[in-house]
Amino acid sequence: MAFPRYERGATRHPLVRVPAGMRVDERSLPVPSDAQDGVAALIRSWEFKRRVGFGTPEGSPTAGHEGLLSKRVLGVLFREPVRVVWAAENGFGYETMPGHPLYGEESFVLDGAVFTARSISMPATLGWRLLAPALRLLQRSTHARYIRVVSDEVARISDSRPGPLGHRSGHRPGDPG
Repeated sequence: MAFPRYERGATRHPLVRVPAGMRVDERSLPVPSDAQDGVAALIRSWEFKRRVGFGTPEGSPTAGHEGLLSKRVLGVLFREPVRVVWAAENGFGYETMPGHPLYGEESFVLDGAVFTARSISMPATLGWRLLAPALRLLQRSTHARYIRVVSDEVARISDSRPGPLGHRSGHRPGDPG
């Protein structure tokens, strides 16, 4: 099966053109200024994928690094070979490699005050094409979890900031914690 060509690193920025046959999934969330450094630190590490339930390569994502993501679905362990195509202070992106159920790219970026998870993809084989509806459902669910992880991180950071009277936000004087 011939795959459509796309520019590597394309998901780092809003997509203007998507190759025929590929699907886009994009989710964004505003990030308050007091949480931006923490969110940026989270999304430039594999910890971000771990919090969504993936097994990840060792170390930090660096451009050119190849590794395996893994995910258990309905008791079956799926191994997903990937290569990091870009890594920066505000996130990273990776492309899929042969053996991954999808052909394409995914990125996580904090652009100004907005976190975005963005992917372009299509099933990698005829077998996966037959399972395309299930793949799309899993992809949408995973992207929703990305937003939840960032939202949880924003809440954690906001709760740990001192409030106006020196108390952590979200806690009243006299409350434990």
